[in-house]
Amino acid sequence: MKQILFIFIITLIGCNSNPKQEENSVETPEVVFEEPVYKEPKITGDKYFEYDELIHYKNKIREDQIGELYDNQKKSELDSLKMGVILNDTPKSISDTTFIKKLEKLGYLKTKIDSEKFDDINQIFTQKEHEEIYALACVYVYRDIMIFRRKSKIVGIAKICFECSSSQIHGTKANKDGFGMSGDFDKLYKILNEK
Repeated sequence: MKQILFIFIITLIGCNSNPKQEENSVETPEVVFEEPVYKEPKITGDKYFEYDELIHYKNKIREDQIGELYDNQKKSELDSLKMGVILNDTPKSISDTTFIKKLEKLGYLKTKIDSEKFDDINQIFTQKEHEEIYALACVYVYRDIMIFRRKSKIVGIAKICFECSSSQIHGTKANKDGFGMSGDFDKLYKILNEK
């Protein structure tokens, strides 16, 4: 009789345990993301631009609005320009500067970059040889545009897509292959977005 009572109690305890509670009580290991370690690139040339003023334009267009750019590109000249600047290759050269006056109409916010940041920016906009160069297969959305000026004359234009690690740079004779590699895109993003 004692054995039957013992088995009954064990069965009762086993039936009362909550398997969901046991699942939830299992400790999951904490995931720690480490910053990638990059080998310092070798500087092989001069900085891209000699400038005394830098203007940053930023567009906060959302991913779900990208399709509208394709749909609206033929509606007006401004819509066509918006698509060209954000998704395509406008400007095509350093002399193609007419789009700059319309950037704010296209949704870009204008900010003047403090000259105290120029040394850090020059470290990025310098010809370098990187150990690894990569390209991501994604739709380039150029939300960031930098206009470099010297004595009020435009000497450089850089369009940046941080999400895809892509750039279009005009106004330098330096080799731009590998621009942004070795962590430079991350550094530039932090410089442009710190308050």
